[in-house]
Amino acid sequence: MDTHHYFMLSINAAPLKGEMSVLFSGKGKPVGGHFIGPAVHDYYLIHIVLDGEGVFETLGETHACRAGDAFVIFPDILVKYEASMSNPWTYMWVAFSGDIVESSLTSIGITPDRAVVRACPLPSMQRMFRSLRKSMEGTDFPALGNMEASGWLRLILYELGRLHLREETVVSGPRSRSYRQIDQAIRLLSLQYGQQLSIEGIAQTLGYHRAHLTRLFKEATGLSPMQYLFKVRMKKAEELLEGELTIAQIAASVGYNDPLFFTKQFHKWSGQSPTEFRRDLIHK
Repeated sequence: MDTHHYFMLSINAAPLKGEMSVLFSGKGKPVGGHFIGPAVHDYYLIHIVLDGEGVFETLGETHACRAGDAFVIFPDILVKYEASMSNPWTYMWVAFSGDIVESSLTSIGITPDRAVVRACPLPSMQRMFRSLRKSMEGTDFPALGNMEASGWLRLILYELGRLHLREETVVSGPRSRSYRQIDQAIRLLSLQYGQQLSIEGIAQTLGYHRAHLTRLFKEATGLSPMQYLFKVRMKKAEELLEGELTIAQIAASVGYNDPLFFTKQFHKWSGQSPTEFRRDLIHK
């Protein structure tokens, strides 16, 4: 059964690791009632609605979206979005990643609890998205295409930030404050994964009871704090296994003092020992 009336996708052949780089971009019109999620993504994703209607759910809140609205999906945040049954939306999207993305979005007021931008100028946005997709299609020099696509992405973010900073008002209320605290917890785990962390310590830092923090965290990400920390550590271990550090050094770098215990945890994550995982990387 077809899920879209039409669908197009362009993929970046040469994204740069660590840089703000486009991964892929597309445009589509799903059938009425089509939905994605609840799920988490490994990258950032912007959707801009061109016509029709749908809903975007994140951090326990539901946002009705229509033509001119944009919604931003953050990595490891549980989201769901669904087309209206009677008037399904058409939207365009761009996925991207990079070490500076989170700080760049925060600087223009776009955060997990403020992830919807209203009243986007659709003609100019459509021109920029077309140019972005074109930069990744049929080029003989993928590295140049990546640079051009990254430039168009920055212009799109500029426009979203200009609208957001102009119209955004300070969100108040206990629910919003709670989820801003969860955002802080996510950042803490993502940055301090190499330390000996405890949920009790994190909860105390944020002023929550452990059970309350765990409930809110799981509602936001679909994982408990310890499950999230495990995921962060294992992904970082995969990156480090691409280099020349010893298994013991990698274990210590991701918060495990015992290399044997780290090996067991990594096998639980990937189905391979760290040595086997590294060997497969070399062969590939």
